[in-house]
Amino acid sequence: MDEFLHKALYVEETDEDIDFESAPSTGQEYLRRVIVESRKCEAVVVADMKGKKLKAQTVKYTTDSGCPPAPEVFLPSKEWQQFQVSQFSCLRSRMAKHLARLKKQGIQMKPNTTLPAGDKEKEWSVLCYGNPEDEKPCGTPPMLPIILSLNQFMVETLLEYNVQWLEETNFTQQRGQWLYALLAKLEKPLKPEMCSLIRTLARLCSTFRVQLTSVDDPLLAQLNLFICLVGRYFDQSDLADPMK
Repeated sequence: MDEFLHKALYVEETDEDIDFESAPSTGQEYLRRVIVESRKCEAVVVADMKGKKLKAQTVKYTTDSGCPPAPEVFLPSKEWQQFQVSQFSCLRSRMAKHLARLKKQGIQMKPNTTLPAGDKEKEWSVLCYGNPEDEKPCGTPPMLPIILSLNQFMVETLLEYNVQWLEETNFTQQRGQWLYALLAKLEKPLKPEMCSLIRTLARLCSTFRVQLTSVDDPLLAQLNLFICLVGRYFDQSDLADPMK
């Protein structure tokens, strides 16, 4: 075998006997021992598997998306889902074209109110939904100048805030408005963390939906909308309602 192996290091040949009982005193002596021992090894070694039981690898998987199933009467139709995806796509396209036109003209989109810094979560909560300490909290709706002025980092940050807030409170129409506006500005392809975030949003909406008691509840359409957009527009099909 030695003639087929290229030497990486020069090792001086010697006729001296090697004492394997003692530790090597030099690097050359150590390498000579390795060479001698390797020559004693067979070129091909076959493991004896007789009498040994091999366990087949078991792979467990689940198709559970984490979305609780809704009553049949709560589920949107195939036509409704397709229409919502089409409308959402059209809105995103119009927003992108408007921003491109402003950029070409050298116009910077400015919000009609002072916006907090990205790390001011509490201030954003007050801006969006009002001060919870007020008798009737009144927040600011997601007006177009605000949404268009947000860069992608701020869009992702506000989406993260809103999903976290939704985990701690109830779904409302006002929260739905902000979520819809932010999703309309969210760029594709999604970052892994954004993909995980909107999947959490869809699961939350599914949970809120099964808690409804009537098909006439005004929140049903909004909840169905977010499940539809996450599943159908943002390609998380395992979370989508069936197309019937």
